[in-house]
Amino acid sequence: MAPTVLNAVQQTVAGAVGIGLLAGAAVIYGRVVARLRREGGSVQTGGFDLPDLLVSIVLGSFFGGLVIRAVLRHTETQAMKPEEVLPSSLTFAAFVLGLALFLAYRRLRLVELFGLARLRGLAVLGWAVLLLFASFPFVAVVNAVTLLLLKNEAAQQPLVELFRAAAQRGDFSTMGVIALAGVIIAPLCEEFLFRGYFYGVGKRYFGAWVSGLFTAALFAVFHASLTSLAGLFVLAIALTLSYERTGTLAVPITMHALFNATSLGVLYLQATSRLPT
Repeated sequence: MAPTVLNAVQQTVAGAVGIGLLAGAAVIYGRVVARLRREGGSVQTGGFDLPDLLVSIVLGSFFGGLVIRAVLRHTETQAMKPEEVLPSSLTFAAFVLGLALFLAYRRLRLVELFGLARLRGLAVLGWAVLLLFASFPFVAVVNAVTLLLLKNEAAQQPLVELFRAAAQRGDFSTMGVIALAGVIIAPLCEEFLFRGYFYGVGKRYFGAWVSGLFTAALFAVFHASLTSLAGLFVLAIALTLSYERTGTLAVPITMHALFNATSLGVLYLQATSRLPT
């Protein structure tokens, strides 16, 4: 078969597979949305009160400042150094821990507030794998469109660039620290803050849809990457829907961890020329 014909066949097959995956993903999330609209979500917000609204407004204003800064500068953040990764992650973790202690001081049981005991381990993993797999086509399409629009201005998150460089030179120490930060610390802390706290408080006072969209925007902006902004927004919507569908924060935490682990795995294979970019 001539190379031109072979390439055309490969592109046709790839396109058909892509359309099939996108259609399957639309069916899965379409059923989730339909159920939520028909029966309501499973996220409980009764434990949140006015102090949480005030804290959310202050923190939301801070992240809103990041949006303005990104629009005015229209640039990516500066490169990150290996020795900055763990301190930065632990600082964020300490901040989230302080928020958790604030809730505990008010005698709110976090296990009940976030539905952490609602599903067992295998059920959590099953839901996480299903809903994450269904979110991949949407994220991929949005990221592809973003790259086409940005063209030469496209740049990855500083942590991604750092991991790529470490993989190319075989620096497993740096890769291990980034994996720790990205696969364990970030999913736990970010889901607690954005899905558990911001979304829960917002749902209590403004409704699920308004809170879901606003929280997704905050989550995307938090990562300070113009290239990843739209894809992270779509991912955040999927994480919020998974939380509402299952009623436990354990599912979006697991989805987030699997997403980051998969992304780092693919990035490593690409950086070491084992997988096409």
